[in-house]
Amino acid sequence: MTLHRLALPCQRLPLAALLASLLLACAAPGAAAAPPAAPRQGGTLAVSLAQDPTVIDPIRLSSLTERQVAQPVYEALFEVDPAGRTVPWLAQAYTVSDDLRTWRIRLRPGIRFHDGTALDAAAVAANFERTSHPANRCRCLSQMAEFKAWRVLEPLSIEIELKTPNAALPSILAGAAGTLVSPAAFKADPQGISLRPVGTGPFRFVEWARNSRIVFERNPAYWQPGLPYLDRLVLRGMQNSETREATFTAGQTDLLLFPSVHFAAQALRGGRLQVLRPIGLGTEGIYMNTRKPPLDDLRVRQAVAHAIDRALINRTLGFGLQTPAFSPFGPGLAGIRQPEAAYPRHDPARARALLADYGRPVAFTLDYNNSPYNRHMVQSLQAMWKQVGIEVELVGHDQNRLIQNMSSHQFEASLFRFSGRADPHLNAYEFFHSRFATIRPSANYGGYVNPRVDELLEQGAATADPKQRAAIYSDLALVLARDVMPYAYLNVVADAVIARPALRNLKMSPDGLVRLHEIWRQ
Repeated sequence: MTLHRLALPCQRLPLAALLASLLLACAAPGAAAAPPAAPRQGGTLAVSLAQDPTVIDPIRLSSLTERQVAQPVYEALFEVDPAGRTVPWLAQAYTVSDDLRTWRIRLRPGIRFHDGTALDAAAVAANFERTSHPANRCRCLSQMAEFKAWRVLEPLSIEIELKTPNAALPSILAGAAGTLVSPAAFKADPQGISLRPVGTGPFRFVEWARNSRIVFERNPAYWQPGLPYLDRLVLRGMQNSETREATFTAGQTDLLLFPSVHFAAQALRGGRLQVLRPIGLGTEGIYMNTRKPPLDDLRVRQAVAHAIDRALINRTLGFGLQTPAFSPFGPGLAGIRQPEAAYPRHDPARARALLADYGRPVAFTLDYNNSPYNRHMVQSLQAMWKQVGIEVELVGHDQNRLIQNMSSHQFEASLFRFSGRADPHLNAYEFFHSRFATIRPSANYGGYVNPRVDELLEQGAATADPKQRAAIYSDLALVLARDVMPYAYLNVVADAVIARPALRNLKMSPDGLVRLHEIWRQ
């Protein structure tokens, strides 16, 4: 077995891109010239979230907001760093066999869960048993199905044997499959763990007042000496963006997550607040169900894409801040060529010609998350489609219902976003491989089946060399744009984060999550 620190396409990003991902765009005049202050212990951080989560349990998290809520209390074997690389976290090191099937992971010594349970290989194995059990319905269940076996080798060493090669395992273990919950806690109260989380993170759970606040306090036994700096976190979920922004403006919160694009544009112009914008790993667009007419026809899906004027949407709804997407791979996934030339450009005449060739009336329903921004977006899209002869009925849902409809394939088209992961395999395999086309629930929402797509996805998983993998996923992006057109892509998912000037050491990875353990107040 040979040691690989990263058998993944996670090269260092160019300096300019890295700086963009960590942009503190609007410091007050003269602030940049001041010498850096030493970190200060203490204080409370109040955070505005886009919604109150349903649960705080790694195996049941679905939205980016829920992942952000879990981040202070739960940690994974691997982590995504600010440069977009997947690096060991609770894991100290790992080895992988040349065939990418056998992985040995060594844990950091001396780490304990918040209830005092030791983090050891037996605890990891217990978590794998929990996440792999079908009754627990982990969103990572399809990933866990690729695990042939796992074995405790030593108190701090575990071996994972995969059924098929997969170079993306570290990135998989940076997500739900590798996020560790205290075995003592979930065995003692299998249902209650969703409401009273027990992890290894820098903060410990205190209380959760539904639709009001979630409170965490500093973990004094955290395994990283001196961290976290803050004493307390208060997370407040508010689905209405106007309420969230008014609360922040009134000084009731210090950190605003998922602001509207309009508010972010104002903050950038104002010059008094810190604005962080990630590079982005994922994309948003119109997800189309190929199992239901009329979107089962490639000509109709292409017409849907040709009718969309993304430049106009960016100038109006996006305030010039959005980056158009051409594939499921955001720009934070280095080395992948975007199929810009092959992607359907805005061309209403071409859309009409495709619909004429189809020869039948085209109408479908479009589901969407019923937020103000999304309502404006779908109304704009509806008008653009109507101009070429496509009739669309708009149906708004809350986010949880939207995901349920898509996972069960009970939709025709949806405005949807996937925040992305640090390996292209996780942005594509479960979304497009035919093995997931008829499974419910699954992330192959549209039931796509394409032999060439399957071939490329399997090649990408079985290839270790980052450059070769990037080339494979570049080919996949081209096939999706030219031959499949599963989604009509809109923009890269790169939600801004807005912070008050007194906050220091804010760090944001391309995955869109803010790491709160190193933030301090001046």
